Amino acid sequence: MRPSSNDRISPLFWSALLVIALAIRLWGVWYFPTAEQDGYSDAETIARFSADIAAGTFSFSHLYGFWLPLFQLAAAIPNIWLHDPLLAGEIVSGVCGAIACVLVFAISLRLTNSISLACIAFALVLLSPVHLLYSSACMTDVPFGCLLLGSLLFALRDQWTAAMIVAAVAGGVRVEAWALIPLLPLLQFMKEKRISIIGVIVLIAPPLLWLLVSQSARGDWFAFFRDRAVYQERYMDFYPSRRGFAIADVKGDVDLLMYGANRIVFVTGLIAGLLVLLKAGWSRKDLWGAFVTVSYFAVVLAFLILGYVTKRQPVWFPRYGLFALVLGAPLLAWLSRLLLDSPKPRWIGVAGVSIAILLCVVEAGSQFSAIPKVLADFHAHAAIAQTLKQLMQQTNEPGIRCFSDDVSVRVLSGLPTEKIVQSHDAPRQAWDNAATFDAFLQQNSVRYMVYMATEDSLPAKWLPKAGNSAATGTDRFERIAFEKSDFGPDVALFRVKP
Repeated sequence: MRPSSNDRISPLFWSALLVIALAIRLWGVWYFPTAEQDGYSDAETIARFSADIAAGTFSFSHLYGFWLPLFQLAAAIPNIWLHDPLLAGEIVSGVCGAIACVLVFAISLRLTNSISLACIAFALVLLSPVHLLYSSACMTDVPFGCLLLGSLLFALRDQWTAAMIVAAVAGGVRVEAWALIPLLPLLQFMKEKRISIIGVIVLIAPPLLWLLVSQSARGDWFAFFRDRAVYQERYMDFYPSRRGFAIADVKGDVDLLMYGANRIVFVTGLIAGLLVLLKAGWSRKDLWGAFVTVSYFAVVLAFLILGYVTKRQPVWFPRYGLFALVLGAPLLAWLSRLLLDSPKPRWIGVAGVSIAILLCVVEAGSQFSAIPKVLADFHAHAAIAQTLKQLMQQTNEPGIRCFSDDVSVRVLSGLPTEKIVQSHDAPRQAWDNAATFDAFLQQNSVRYMVYMATEDSLPAKWLPKAGNSAATGTDRFERIAFEKSDFGPDVALFRVKP
């Protein structure tokens, strides 16, 4: 069914879409845990922001951290009353996930003029297991995708200043949004032969403000990039093959990126881009909307590839592909419209569209395999966190601490920050000398140590075999708990001997 130019979808229909999306996404927030360690890092930042805001001590320099801060700052406001930073972040992400589904419908409708195809695109994102999983996580990937869609919808409506403002907000959430800085003025100039000066000023504000934050907090305009470079070096030291481009690594990364996007939807985005380029040579009818959507898809993908090739982002995860899912679903609807309208027997187009949708459903079904692994991983870290909390409460010695680079254990244990130290607190020399690390543990009265083999963890560097399931400990460390995970590194708890 196609609406004519005079038809309007009723507010009730839009409301129904939003209610359905909210119901499913908030159910996911209730049922699924935050899937990765990065989400718990965001929860720690949310807690810190909330405490500073409530105490009236929040300042510009407090925004500085390893991640861009706008998502965490937005979640910190409701957390002042919720007092649960992980839940606050998950709720913000869930609401953004629901809005993203509705925006996919709106963009698809604009590209196809077909309510049926727009509903299919809406359903593909709504029922995507990976999108649902990360909509339930205290993480930035889904909010970024939501803002990306919001900017795109304004651009499709030729509301360029609004598109640039929303893109600027996205630029405070994830650095990939900075790829839109050159794109949006170029698109506006192509369409209108002019550029919104106010919009451009707003668009370039996030990276400039972030340089100011870095200078204010660290006395170094480029501290953010230097800190990330140090992390990336440690990551590649931990995984030496990442210094090059091993075929197995590259193949695995591409597969994970496409897995997160839904492989069929991802390939659809590439096909749509090729088709737009080919059609641009001979026809521009009904092409502009698809061109703008493909442009958003292309610049974000190009930004990810640039980071990968230059080793600024040496590994890809499934969640990085979520942008391609939310941008690719409308492009799938657009390609379906072309197939259905092509001058050939209609059944061929219907069959082609049906097969594509069926393949998308099959691919989405394969994503369900990640959910049990995420749940098992959460229960593993939660068990270690609970054991640690009990041991710390049972130990009567004042001033004892726990060492944990496992941020999920830090958050889930609920232990006060003064009771926990981590590799970030150790002197730089501890990365070069095991004795310095050992002295750091003694000086800080560390009685328990959470072990997880990750690239930025001192225990993983100096005790590489301690995470083995058969390991029981060393002369200095006695293993008292071990939990296996199929989603990430195994996690163990050690008692540090005096």
